Amino acid sequence: MSEHWLNRALLVLGLWLAVAVVAHIFGAHPSYGLLVLVLAAGAGTLMLLLDTSARAEGPVWTLPDENPVRPPGEDPHFAMLRRVVDGHLDARAVDDQLHRHLLAVVDERLLASHGVSRVADPARAERLMGPELTAFAHATDPYPRLDTARIAVLIDRIEAL
Repeated sequence: MSEHWLNRALLVLGLWLAVAVVAHIFGAHPSYGLLVLVLAAGAGTLMLLLDTSARAEGPVWTLPDENPVRPPGEDPHFAMLRRVVDGHLDARAVDDQLHRHLLAVVDERLLASHGVSRVADPARAERLMGPELTAFAHATDPYPRLDTARIAVLIDRIEAL
């Protein structure tokens, strides 16, 4: 037994002796075996708690910056579109994410460059969008899986708006 544990055992024994003497002075007749068990259990729990808390390291509050979602300076809209395209290409089932995001970019470009809304003036918007984007805009659920070449054609057409 190490000296550290021997000192603790002697401390519990001294505490037991003090409680027994005080109890005897006041006329109580405690069960000495039960008193030893209660003191040993309490002291053991306290010592384990103190040992654990003394060896525990404090929390580390650093932010992980190894893998940012996007590099500093990159356009957040471009980063979102890139994630949506990657998700479309990798997905097992095709959903409307790519369709919604590309049409939102089309709407922004039409409004910024020509002052046209697809909702307010669909005929003029379709003339400006061309046949590729018009067919894409009229697609309904279930949406077709687009390959990279088809996505590139659509993005080139959006950039030409």
